[in-house]
Amino acid sequence: MELRQAEEELGFALPAELRELYLIHNGESEDGPGLFFGLPFLSLDGMLTEWRIWAELEEEYAWEGEHYSVPAAWIKERYIHCCWLPISKDWGGNHLGIDLDPDEQGRKGQVINFGRDEEVKYVIAHRLTHLLQFIRDTARERNYTVHEEEDYRFWSYGRDSQVHFLDAIQSLDLPVLEPLRLDSNAPDPLAWFGGLDDKWKARVVAACGSPEACVRAKQLRFIQEGLTDIAPLARCTDVRELVLSVNEIRSIEAVSHCTQLKRLYLGKNPVSDLRPLQGLMHLQELFLAGTEVTDLSPLSGLPKLRGLDVQQTAIRDWSPLKAVHSLRALEVSRPDGEQLWGLAELEQLVELTLSGLGSVVEDDLAVLGQLVNLRVIQLEEVSLPNLEFLRNCRKLRTVKMTNSAVKDISILADLEHLQSLELNGCPDIGKLEEIARSASLKKITASFPQFALLKDRFDRKIDFSTMTGSMTDEEEEIWYEYVRA
Repeated sequence: MELRQAEEELGFALPAELRELYLIHNGESEDGPGLFFGLPFLSLDGMLTEWRIWAELEEEYAWEGEHYSVPAAWIKERYIHCCWLPISKDWGGNHLGIDLDPDEQGRKGQVINFGRDEEVKYVIAHRLTHLLQFIRDTARERNYTVHEEEDYRFWSYGRDSQVHFLDAIQSLDLPVLEPLRLDSNAPDPLAWFGGLDDKWKARVVAACGSPEACVRAKQLRFIQEGLTDIAPLARCTDVRELVLSVNEIRSIEAVSHCTQLKRLYLGKNPVSDLRPLQGLMHLQELFLAGTEVTDLSPLSGLPKLRGLDVQQTAIRDWSPLKAVHSLRALEVSRPDGEQLWGLAELEQLVELTLSGLGSVVEDDLAVLGQLVNLRVIQLEEVSLPNLEFLRNCRKLRTVKMTNSAVKDISILADLEHLQSLELNGCPDIGKLEEIARSASLKKITASFPQFALLKDRFDRKIDFSTMTGSMTDEEEEIWYEYVRA
C-alpha cells in the first residue's frame, strides 16, 4: 500500500530495483551506520519528504546556478529535477539519487549525486544494483573505516579515511563496476607530471593538490598567471570548466583535447585562432572578451553553444553564428550600424548585451526589431533618444540598463510581456513615469528618486526589493515601509 501511495504522489512508478529494495527493507534508522558509506538509506517516507522539498522549489529554482554532468550529456545540467529520487541524504541538503530522466547519453535509473552543494553531478553507477554490489565488494575487501562517536557508529569509504562519500566519488573510477575510460592512451598522471617544468608543477600542486586530482579535475582556474604555454592541459581531458582569463596565451591547441568542456574563459588573452575549438561538441559557453579573435567561423559547427561573449574584440562578421542554432545569448561592445544589421540576422537570440554603441543612426537600431525571440536586453553605457527600436521585440521580459541615459523610455509600457526593469547608475531616464501604464511589469530595480517617482503610480504593488545607489535614513525608512507593506 505504501509503495502505491508513494507512486501516486510522485506521478510515476518507482524503478523496479528501488521498488524491490523497499520491499526487502524500508530504509534504515537515520542514526544507524549508513548503508551508503555513512549516508543513510532513506525510508519511503523519508524519501518522499526530501522529494517534496525539491519539488516545491523546482519551478522557481530548477535552473539556478551552473551545473556540470560527468560524463557530459549523461545527467541533465540543472539544479533541481523532480525525476531525481533522493534515496540518501547528508543532512546538509545533498543526496544520492536515482535519475529517472537522464540526458541523451545517460541511462534511466542511474545513480547520481545532487543537492545544494553538488554543482558537479556524477553518474556514480549505471543502476542501483551496481552501487549495492560496489558496497558489498568494498566491504569484502575491507576498504573502509569504522568511526565511533559516543553512542554513534558509522563507516566511510577507504582505509583510514574520514572522507564524506559525496567527496570520495570525485576520485573514484566511475560509474562503479563499469568505469568509463575517456582516453585509454593518456599517460599516467605521475609520468605526465614528471614531464612538466617547475612552474607548471607548482601550478598543478597549488590548484589541485596532486597530479591525479589535476587530470581528474572538472573545474580548473589559472587566472592572471602570465601563462603563455598551456600544452600541459591537453592531459586534463575530464575538465568541464576551464578559466584561463588574463594571461598571454596565443595558442589554444591543447584545449582541443578537453572534449568534455562546457565553459571556456579565454578573456584578455592574445588568442586569435579558434580552430582548436571545432571538436568541442559539449561546449556551451565561450568567453572571448578582449582577445584578438576576428573570425568566428570555427564556431559554426558547435551544436550546443548557447552563450558567447565577444566584447572588446575586432569581430565584424556575425554570419558564422547564423549556423549556430543553439546560440541564445550574445555580448558585444560598440557595434556600428553595419554590425547591427548583421546582429539582426541572428533571430535565434534570446539575450543580447550591447556595451556601448559605435556610429549608428536610428534606422540602424530599428533593425534590431527583427530579433523577435529576444527575452532579455542589456544596454551598457549608451545614450539614446528613445527605445523605439524595441517595439517589435514583443517577447521581451527583462530590460537592463547600466550607466546609460534615455530621453524617452515610455515605449516599454507597451511591451505586453515585460516583467523586469533594472536601472543601475541611470539617473537620466526621461518619461519614466510612463511605464506605470505597463500591465505586465512586476519588478523594478532603481535608485530612490526613481522609486519615489513610481511607487504610487501603479494600480498594483511593484517589487522594489532591490535598490541601487545610496539612501538617507529617512529614504530607507520610506522604502522599507513600502516593501514590507
